[in-house]
Amino acid sequence: MGRLTNEQLEFVLQSAILAPSADNLHRLRFKCEGDALSILSSEQGLPRQVSYRLVLDLLSLGAVVENIATAAGRFGFGAAASLLPEPSSPRLLTRIRFEQQDSARNSTPLWPAIALRHTNRSLRFRGPALSGDERARLDRAIECFPDCSLEWLDQPQRRRSVLDLIHRAESERFRNRLLHQEMFSSIRFEAGWRSSTTEGLPPGALGIEPPLRPFFRMLRHWPILRAANALGAHRMLGFRAAALPSRIAPDLALLAVKSLDNGPLFDAGRVLQRTWLGLTQMGRVAQPLPAAALYALPSASHDGIPHHLQLHLANRWKHELPNAIPVMALRIGRARTPRVVAGRPPVDHFRID
Repeated sequence: MGRLTNEQLEFVLQSAILAPSADNLHRLRFKCEGDALSILSSEQGLPRQVSYRLVLDLLSLGAVVENIATAAGRFGFGAAASLLPEPSSPRLLTRIRFEQQDSARNSTPLWPAIALRHTNRSLRFRGPALSGDERARLDRAIECFPDCSLEWLDQPQRRRSVLDLIHRAESERFRNRLLHQEMFSSIRFEAGWRSSTTEGLPPGALGIEPPLRPFFRMLRHWPILRAANALGAHRMLGFRAAALPSRIAPDLALLAVKSLDNGPLFDAGRVLQRTWLGLTQMGRVAQPLPAAALYALPSASHDGIPHHLQLHLANRWKHELPNAIPVMALRIGRARTPRVVAGRPPVDHFRID
């Protein structure tokens, strides 16, 4: 059996770090061992209890692995991933073994879309909406992950209900001091509005209109935002940041899982990335909106989410999705590539011997 060449492995690792992550910060390292690749946490490992930070970490890890598998497929290799293979080594997140395949997949390869995929936060996405055939292609691509599903929000009443949950959750990000600190600490204002950053979020990638940029920059100071919230600023900001863009998006979908176990959440990350690459190949862009789903988790109140908001979101989601648990909303459409997108550190930053 053959092995990936050094050049091929470099492409696979470069593809891996182009996967999405919370706040554009991959907290992982790669260790190459023969025909295997180990992914280790750069910290102490995954959180031990279910929290929205654990969900985000597993989604990001799944997306990384999906990019690795997609990139390896370019060279005729399969990638078999084992999640948390050694309980005694909590920093070892995943071990991937590459095996040469006899034949390539029949479907259109997704690897060219890896470098083109980006988070698009533009206010308005253009249509048309996805066709039935396009949705069917996306649904077929994720059939191998039975614990995950994409729920398309086509019915007006159901869509309005989910939009209300998105608005409430996104407003909380501006009303809550802990969430405000978490959000604004990830924005690299020192980069200005025309430059990218290798980690964190460059302001130019946030989709904020030029006249509003000085005001938004001021909002990083909590006393200013707290004073503005007395006039309802958090509701207006939540509406502009997520509810309005989602309302006018041609397509809105929910990514859901059957349980909050590690395996389904990891698979959900793979589903997210496979779907996103498929959308990119169809000429669509997307923006993930996880707050409304994550703030409904039972442990969210321990992470700074008000208990009454967590209960409200959880009860509403049970009504909307009685047989599944949402982990993310996804708004979809067509839009120009922003002038500024988030960058990545060089691959060597993530590699260890």
